[in-house]
Amino acid sequence: MADDNNPKPAAASSNPTQRLSQVAEHVAPTKKRPSKFKSKDKSKQDALPADYSDILGQLSTLRNIASTPDPNNKGYVRQKQAGKLWVRERVLQLLDEGSFREVGSVSGTVEWKNVAGTREEPVSYIPSNNVQGFGMLRGRKVVFTADDFSIRAGHADGALMEKTVYMEKLAIALKLPILKLVDGSSGGGSVTTIKKTGFSYIPPMPSFEFVVKQLNMGIPNLGAVLGPAIGLGAARVVACHFSVMAADVGALFNAGPKVVAGMLFTSRIPS
Repeated sequence: MADDNNPKPAAASSNPTQRLSQVAEHVAPTKKRPSKFKSKDKSKQDALPADYSDILGQLSTLRNIASTPDPNNKGYVRQKQAGKLWVRERVLQLLDEGSFREVGSVSGTVEWKNVAGTREEPVSYIPSNNVQGFGMLRGRKVVFTADDFSIRAGHADGALMEKTVYMEKLAIALKLPILKLVDGSSGGGSVTTIKKTGFSYIPPMPSFEFVVKQLNMGIPNLGAVLGPAIGLGAARVVACHFSVMAADVGALFNAGPKVVAGMLFTSRIPS
């Protein structure tokens, strides 16, 4: 006979396995519940991949274009005819094998084409004309910038200025030596740049603020003139602690003959 003061416990409504199944169903339901917010318009159901594979694929395409030389490109052909290495050949030969890590690998000017809904694909792409990043040089970590003269002689196109300033800041933040392989204007201004932006960044020179700070901090600045170092390119080299020039293809000057002639209001430079 049961004791009224100690009633028998009620039987559990479910065992632990069943309760675990209930929790799992709430976390990851096996049956898709209908949503009252679901659009009836199929054109609005252009769902993008949840794993971002579309964007990653686009980035991979742009990265491959930037890192593959185009033998039909006039600038690349001219670079080779002058007996000079392409910018990425220089970087890979300079740094320790397998240590090259690029920063801003897909920066540049891209023209996009709408495919369907929110999907796009690149139809044209001009990479930034400066390769920058990290690497090991004889076992020591460095940051570097390297001009690509084959694309508009290294003028400030395709986010070049922003990339360069970023690397100058990184050298300060990480206290790493910075190497500057100059071949062209190294991000210097051009008429095209001024027409596009509506102003010139000379004389303010936002990038040189960080160069001066590096020098004051004692961060090693190393420069190499591997072609015509013009304008800002020349300034970046002479501001280094140590610099060298390729005897056969290097040249260091403030501006080209036509610019000097224009400043002197003459059709030719006096001898």
